Parts: sequence; C-alpha cells; structure tokens
Amino acid sequence: MIAHLTIAAVIHVAVAILCIAVGLIQFLRPKRGAGHRARGYLYVYAMLVTDGTAMLVYQFTGHFNAFHVGAIANLICIVCAVVPLLRSPRPANWRMTHYTFISWSYVSLMSAGATNIVGRLLPVTTRAQVEWIALVLSLVMMMIAYILIRKYRPLPDAPMVSAKLAEQSGVPS
Repeated sequence: MIAHLTIAAVIHVAVAILCIAVGLIQFLRPKRGAGHRARGYLYVYAMLVTDGTAMLVYQFTGHFNAFHVGAIANLICIVCAVVPLLRSPRPANWRMTHYTFISWSYVSLMSAGATNIVGRLLPVTTRAQVEWIALVLSLVMMMIAYILIRKYRPLPDAPMVSAKLAEQSGVPS
C-alpha cells in the first residue's frame, strides 16, 4: 500500500499522524504553561506541513478535490488561531478565538483522516461514493465536535478590575 505513494504523500501521512497524536495530547492536557506552548507550536508547524503536502497529493481522485479545499480551510483555521497569540496587546477574547479555531482545525484533520481510511477500506468504486462517505463522516464528526468544543471551551476572560470599578461608579468605559 505504501509502495505506490509519492514522497509528498508519505510526508503528508506521517506528519498528519503526528498532528493527530499531538492534538489529542493538547486536548487532554492542561491548557497553560511551557509544555502546552511547545506542543502547540509543534502542532501548528506540523499542520502547515500537512496542509502544504496535501496540495501535492492527487492519488485519491486524480485532481483537485474536497480534501484540498479542506486543507485550505484548515490552514485558515490555523492562521486564525495563531494571529491573536502574536498580537500585542492580545485582544480581550484571544483565548476563546484561539481555542475555537484550533479545535476546528483538529476536527478538520480528524474528518479528513477518517474519510481517507474509510474510503480506502470500503469497496469504493466511484467518486460519488467517496463524496458521500466524506459528507456523512464529516457531518457526524462535526456534530460530535460541536458538543465537545462547547463543553470544554475556556471560561471567558474576566474584565479588567478598572473596567469593573468604572461600571460600578456609573462612569462609562
């Protein structure tokens, strides 16, 4: 099975598996500290490689397809998750923005992986069957992810003390 893969496809699969593992660890571990930051950078850089190599892989259908669109969407999620961290000062809602976009990046990765695995294991004969598999798996994964993402989202950032005092004194902030 691996013998027919291009170098880009082998790199894509290997780094995507790394992203799945690192993303799962990030989800299960506490969200603060140097360890989280280091794993986060590893995930982001690895996803950039995964998304980039996805654009070079055409064995599944022979041309640009939904996986390529998914890679572009994932890249957008990664950028939107990282930009608030790089801004100075960070926006008030940076944790929620980061969490939301990085979570949906992981969901995109898992949906693509599940579709790829199921599409290769089932006796798929037409492109339409692959599209239906992708649609159904992605919808199921998005429903599950929506529940989990909402359940584990970070608490909203508390307003600064001076803003609370201004509200109490009746002075508009």
